Amino acid sequence: MNRCLFFLARRFIGRRHKESFIYFTSFVSVTGIALGVASLMIVLGVMNGFSNDLKRKIIGAQPHIVAEGNPYLNDYKNIAERLRQIPGITGTGYFAQTQIIYKSSQYLIGGYLRGIEGDSEIVCMKKFIKQGNLEGIYSGGIILGSELAKELDINVGDTVVIIGGIPPREYVLQVTGIVEYGVYNVDVSIGIISLENFQNNFLSGRQIANIGITVNDIYHCEKIAEIVKGMLPADAQVTTWIKKNKILFAALALEKKAMLLILAIIIIVASFNIASSLMMTVYRKIREIGVLKALGMTKSQIRAVFLIQGFLLGIRGLVCGLVLGGIIVWVLKRYNIVHLPEYIYSISYLPIEISSIEIFSICAAVFITTLVASIFPAYRAGNLEPATALRYE
Repeated sequence: MNRCLFFLARRFIGRRHKESFIYFTSFVSVTGIALGVASLMIVLGVMNGFSNDLKRKIIGAQPHIVAEGNPYLNDYKNIAERLRQIPGITGTGYFAQTQIIYKSSQYLIGGYLRGIEGDSEIVCMKKFIKQGNLEGIYSGGIILGSELAKELDINVGDTVVIIGGIPPREYVLQVTGIVEYGVYNVDVSIGIISLENFQNNFLSGRQIANIGITVNDIYHCEKIAEIVKGMLPADAQVTTWIKKNKILFAALALEKKAMLLILAIIIIVASFNIASSLMMTVYRKIREIGVLKALGMTKSQIRAVFLIQGFLLGIRGLVCGLVLGGIIVWVLKRYNIVHLPEYIYSISYLPIEISSIEIFSICAAVFITTLVASIFPAYRAGNLEPATALRYE
């Protein structure tokens, strides 16, 4: 009997030549769902790609957890030694930071100077060195952000004047490297020297600094930060990358939800197309339904035929949409057809990432909407009486 129900459902969908109107309405329904699924895949992929790319760059540009004194910690090395015993912490580094003015032969730009020391700071920075090397900062050199170097019209090997301190003084440093984190507001303002050089020139030789902490799971930062807070002086502060960028990622999440809601309407509209297609099938197949009920098919079996028909239309649309969306996503990732202005987005291509969980969610949404859209037509078909259906035959 199950095979019979599936056979009838496939026949009721219509054939291109014999039942062109029913076939056309079914084709429109399938096309609507396919376009909706493909659109959802592409938008999800782009939103995830931008969000994850930005997240990687932000995490790379700053420690996962920052422990700060008021304004610096005095016994920072001993504190860091104790912090390294906390489960989940993979490394610590030391840094100090101040606002300064950068001056080249032609330009004058405000920014900030960062002194660094320690494995976590060095290992993190090595991944983003674009030109030159990191070792030059230990011999009195400076590393500049890529956008800052462009603004100052400076390359590796040139000298730059920094103006800072209290009272303000001028320091001439040689540029030994260019770093590019991919976050514009960081790359356009950052300069990096050794912590020892920073302490001697800007902290009057005092051995004070803040602590940057890296962890093995960036999403457990808040829990680890609570433990770190308990091991620091009372006036110290602990912040995480999540708190520092909470507003940015909240805005991205809201934008993603809004886009999904808008595009989900496409699938809902396509589901209405399925409902209208099934209703047209019911009224055009009144004779066939009457014959089937006269032959002994029950109301529930007739309803099952139309539910299966809606399910088959939804499956066709889903498969076509997944194939179409998958091809578009693969082409965009493989060939980088869409080019972006790098000075705005810090990347020259369209990043696309989509997970299997999101694909599963799209499939579940299509199944549910097509099932709901098929209920009323199936109910109407099941309630037709054989005598009424065959009255004019």
